[in-house]
Order: sequence, then structure tokens, then C-alpha cells
Amino acid sequence: MKNKIILLLLLFVNLTFSQVDLMSNTAQQIDSSQWEGARNRIKDQTTFININPTAENYFKRARLKGFLHDFKGGLEDLNMAAKLAPNQFDVYYYRGAFKEQLNQLNEALEDFTVAIKLKPEIKWAWHDRSLINISLKKFADAEKDLEKAFELDPDWDIAFFAKGRLYEEKNELENAIVFYKKTIKVNPKGYMAYNNIGHIYFRLKKYDLAIDYYTEAIKVFPKYFNAYRNRSDAKNAKKDFVGACEDLRIAGSLGDLKAEKFYIENCR
Repeated sequence: MKNKIILLLLLFVNLTFSQVDLMSNTAQQIDSSQWEGARNRIKDQTTFININPTAENYFKRARLKGFLHDFKGGLEDLNMAAKLAPNQFDVYYYRGAFKEQLNQLNEALEDFTVAIKLKPEIKWAWHDRSLINISLKKFADAEKDLEKAFELDPDWDIAFFAKGRLYEEKNELENAIVFYKKTIKVNPKGYMAYNNIGHIYFRLKKYDLAIDYYTEAIKVFPKYFNAYRNRSDAKNAKKDFVGACEDLRIAGSLGDLKAEKFYIENCR
């Protein structure tokens, strides 16, 4: 998921929004190069709100705040939008996503449920509610949500990945690997699936396999610093301390502050 500034001409358009559009989860250094432009647009949008305080204008400003990772400020705008337009999918969907970022999981679950009632044909809403249910350990509910997502799109790689997460959280590791591999089959560039398989093999102390999968994740996405840090752990377990330190160095250079700290403390 890349962050994008999208100023909608109309708020209530027939689009499928994804949570990954709100905040990148790729574990790479945050690109703030466009933030100044977003701040200027927020100022413009605030002027529009002062002139015409509509749900559309609050929603637009909320999305810009989300681009800046100001989820608390964005949530305030989405609350206003919900009051002014109480039956709009987009408002509830984004409010659920912002609440998730703020770790308000039960409240996020409520908003995704409203979004689903308003537009049950949107697969992303089922998927995202499944992730909340996984985080809340409501595994049966998460399973039902993913079944609905698969009804809407039987070969959706992102839903396969979520199913892998579900099984991993349930500690059914072999089943998790099956679904992560399904993710890769549909989307060979699914670097997070490679990484998660590597993590499972690391948990199983199969360090060579873990290294192989972390390496595949890096090949697909060379700036994915989680995979470097994880591969460092596997190399360290194999007593390849030189290789482990090199991976920590690279991860730190990509913006991983934890890896940089480990490198300074253990490798210099």
C-alpha cells in the first residue's frame, strides 16, 4: 500500500478504497517529500470548510491528514462528516481505518460493520474487518469475513495473505504457510508473504529455510528493512555474526531505527 493525495471532485463516488491507501505497511522509511504540499492543501481545505462546512469537505481534509499520518486529527474530521452524512460508506470505511491506526480496535470494528451494511459488495471492507477480528482474537468472525471476501473475489492474493495471518495467529503454522504460498502463486511480488513464511520457519528453528524466504522478500523489494532485520536474526542463530551485522547495517541505512541501534550496540 503507497500513500497518495487524492482530492476528490465528488465525495460519494463509486470507488473501492483500500486501507493500504491510508498508510504504507511496507516497513520502509517514510517518504515525507510531499508532506509540505499536503499541509498547504489542508490549509486550503480548511478555508473551504469555513465557507462551506459539508461532509465532503471534512472528508477531503481527513484524507489529507491521513496522508500525513495525523490519524487523530483526521478522525475528528471524519466524525463531523459522519454527522453530516450518516449513510455514506466512504466515511465509515476511512473512520474504521483511522481508528485501527490509533489502536481503537473495537470502535474500528463497529465502523467497518456499518460500512459493510452500507455496501456489502465492497471486498475491502470484509477484508479489513477480518484483520480487526484477528487482532481481537475473534478468529471465527475473521474466518467468516474472509469467506465473504473470497465469495467476492476467489483469487484475491490479499485475502489469501490475511488467511495466512489468521492461521499464524491461531498457531496453525503449516496452514499459514499454505495460504502465504497461495498469496505468492497469485502475486509473485508478494514480498510480505515471503517474509512471513521466513518468520514461521525461524520460529520452527529451520534457519536455512528462513534465510531463503527472507532473501526472496528482499529480491522482490530491496528496501523492505524488516526482511533484512529478520534475516539478521536467522544468521545470528546460525552463528554467522558477520552476515548478521551486515544485514543490520543495511536495515539501519534503510531507516530501521531498531536495527541501527542493534548494529551500534553489537557490531561496532
